[in-house]
Amino acid sequence: MTLEDFNVADYPPGPKGLPDGPEGFVYVLCWVNGGAEIPFYVGQTNRLLGRMNDYRLANFTACTDFCVGEAIKHLRSKNYQIRVRYNPSPDPPRQEKVIIRRLLICGVWLVNCLPRYEYRTDSEKDERLAVQRFCDMFTEKTKSGEFYPQF
Repeated sequence: MTLEDFNVADYPPGPKGLPDGPEGFVYVLCWVNGGAEIPFYVGQTNRLLGRMNDYRLANFTACTDFCVGEAIKHLRSKNYQIRVRYNPSPDPPRQEKVIIRRLLICGVWLVNCLPRYEYRTDSEKDERLAVQRFCDMFTEKTKSGEFYPQF
């Protein structure tokens, strides 16, 4: 399986841009650099369109939503296009794990690996900055030619 085998949609998707239904999905969020799609987050859900909306809202009390949403906002502020690669899956949690492992072994840095914060005690400003710095780290290494993942 490769990402080319996945369905693709631009982020943010339109109201009918992604399927939603009772089956589960696995998805990979990618930023686009010179036409190449570089993954930065892998997830799984039973509500794909709703999940993308969670990232748009980026609620600080929902750690994953906030981190992924802030990564998307930051990358878009740097004029990177964001794409969603997705496929239905009979076992989304297992497939998510397989994809994350495969990408990490290939040297791809994923937001999945950022340590999670505690919203009751940690600073929203500090967490936003951490996500932005993480994104800058992988985009700068890619732009400089120092890092270009092969997967």
